[in-house]
Amino acid sequence: RVILSFTVSTDGSITNVSVLRGVDALLDKEAIRVVSSSPKWKPGKQRNKPVRVKYTFPVIFQLR
Repeated sequence: RVILSFTVSTDGSITNVSVLRGVDALLDKEAIRVVSSSPKWKPGKQRNKPVRVKYTFPVIFQLR
């Protein structure tokens, strides 16, 4: 389980991806790649205006 922190911008793009708790350098790098290349998210709203929102997100790997 790799714990990532990132910001969803007002346009829905993901920025400032960082690893809070990693497992291995290769798994950390892959988790960052997957989250960074994900489709646009819905931005947060405050008083009906889009705002930036910071997320903490776990990426769970199952090794076989």
